Amino acid sequence: MQWPKIALTTIGCKLNQSEIQDLKQDLIDAGYLIVDKNEPHDLHIINACSITHGAEQITRQKIREAKSKNPKLQIFVMGCLNQPIPEINKVFKNKKEVLKFIKKIYKNTQIRNSKFIIHNSRTRVLIKVQDGCNFNCAYCIITKFRGQSKSISPNKIISQIKQKEKQGAKEIVLVGVNILLYKFGTTDLAALVKRILDETKIPRIRFSSLDPRLVNPTFLNLFRNKRICPHLHLSLQSGSNKILKLMNRHYTAQRYLQIIKTARKINPLTSITTDIIIGFPGETEKDFQDTLNLVKKIDFLKIHIFPYSARGASKEQGQINESVKKQRFIKLNKLAEKQSQKFLKKMKDKIMPVLFEQKETGYTPNYILVKKKTKQNLANKIINVKI
Repeated sequence: MQWPKIALTTIGCKLNQSEIQDLKQDLIDAGYLIVDKNEPHDLHIINACSITHGAEQITRQKIREAKSKNPKLQIFVMGCLNQPIPEINKVFKNKKEVLKFIKKIYKNTQIRNSKFIIHNSRTRVLIKVQDGCNFNCAYCIITKFRGQSKSISPNKIISQIKQKEKQGAKEIVLVGVNILLYKFGTTDLAALVKRILDETKIPRIRFSSLDPRLVNPTFLNLFRNKRICPHLHLSLQSGSNKILKLMNRHYTAQRYLQIIKTARKINPLTSITTDIIIGFPGETEKDFQDTLNLVKKIDFLKIHIFPYSARGASKEQGQINESVKKQRFIKLNKLAEKQSQKFLKKMKDKIMPVLFEQKETGYTPNYILVKKKTKQNLANKIINVKI
């Protein structure tokens, strides 16, 4: 069979981005020809997302768009795919299955001249440490796709970080479905991070989304180390205890607030980003007001707002009218912008180390985007900048 030109696309979360990046590297190492998706190609691998209706629509759009350009194109899909799509040729559970199948079909002599070489165009590298989840949140169907929590060997993770370090990376982000569920033998996430701190020299370690149910003092104490970025993406979902209970979240608004206070006691400049679902079935005006009241107590750097849409197991009564969801979105978004400005105001005139990912733009440890006018190319450098 003719050796294919392969293009790759990912949709959705940082975990998906990490998986497609790892697959791309595996294919290149095996000698396959990887090209940009806008170039002519024979095989298109898509890492799908169906966690929200919006992500599912984007997945369908990308697949149909690719097929319309080339009806003979082979389309392989991995990741979170909720429903079959006619244009797909084959579906895989994970990148390991994809790689095994490709190697089985395309057995010709390896050519090892990929036009697509992976460079550290972004000095921040995603490192997958965990997959799956043991919880059953009422709005989420991720266990349908990824099953129960599974963790990657600490030795493998540290080896990968050292490799990225040699390639020039300055920051790693530990990613997974629920990274605080990490457990490999006797090693939990805090112990893993301590090993990373001891055995690597990577200047910055950042975490992807964190689950308030699992945040404990041992984990928060990690942030006393200056190599740990003082930024928590702590998923709230609702500020109403009633709604949190209906969601099967198993924490309260008060517990969430206490985590923030503890983190900011360790470092007052800790930034908090979050996800909030509005219009969950049964959410009254009072419940929504509880969310607004909690947000007012926390200067969030960024709030990702998701109007509720029924997914999988979510068949609750008390669905909220779409016009009400829209009104609540506007109101919460306006407050979110106000709280963000309050937090950014605290940063004014402070001198912060900025890791530049491009010539003139980069991020502080607490994830504030900084732009600096300069004739130099600052990419992949850490420079102190007055905010």
